[in-house]
Amino acid sequence: MAEVKEITIGTETETETSPKNENTDAENSREKTLVTRMREIAESALDTIKSEVKKEIEERISTVEETATNVTSEAKKEVEVIIQRVRDQFEIEREELLREEIEKEVTTAVEKVHEEYKGERDRLLRTAAEAENTKKRLQADYQRQLKFANEGILEGMIPVLDSLEAAIKSVNEQAETNDAPAEFTSFNEGVQLVHKQLLDALKIHGVLPIEAIGQTFDPNQHEALLITPSDDVPEGKVIEEFRRGYMLYTRVLRASQVVVSQGPAENNETDTADDTDETATTEEA
Repeated sequence: MAEVKEITIGTETETETSPKNENTDAENSREKTLVTRMREIAESALDTIKSEVKKEIEERISTVEETATNVTSEAKKEVEVIIQRVRDQFEIEREELLREEIEKEVTTAVEKVHEEYKGERDRLLRTAAEAENTKKRLQADYQRQLKFANEGILEGMIPVLDSLEAAIKSVNEQAETNDAPAEFTSFNEGVQLVHKQLLDALKIHGVLPIEAIGQTFDPNQHEALLITPSDDVPEGKVIEEFRRGYMLYTRVLRASQVVVSQGPAENNETDTADDTDETATTEEA
């Protein structure tokens, strides 16, 4: 509040020099002059008061404005700090969200690439396995073809062996019945030697004779021309060999033609009688 200053308005004491008999107009003139003077003095004092009040108000307003400016500046700084903190927090959260999204995308991409890699690896492994199997199959086919490439030629040599064996058998029979000359005996030995050499040569190429006599009948290697009873040879065994068979490694080049034992004749007759009785019983029924 503005300080009120005391203003002393001085009044001038005028000495009445005029006589008491001055007229009323002169007195009125002096009163008007005094009132005007007092009004001027009051206005001057009022202007002074206004000036001082205005100055004080301006000083107080300046202080308030300065304080308000400081407060505003501090508030602005606080607001800026808060805004910066919010921005930093937002950036941090945004970075975390982006990092999480990137990690998710990277994880998904890695898993996708891993699955594609596994699929491609499995496909390549299958392809490699198929290629290896094909290679082995081709090698096996090649080896088999190479092994059996001479099958036709070797098969054509079998009749030569048959002829040599027949010749040796015939010479042996004649040597047993007649007195054969020395030249005949030498010829027989030469034929046997040729037969042995041919067998050895065929053996080198995988041709081996099939053992038949005394062996169990095998339909894959033996061809049964006759089944006959035998008291000496068990049932199912080969009694005699008409024509020798040969194997080319694991393949039958020619089956042996054999006679197979039917077992003792008594058992066969008993079995035949039992079969006849069963047939008759069945017919009667």
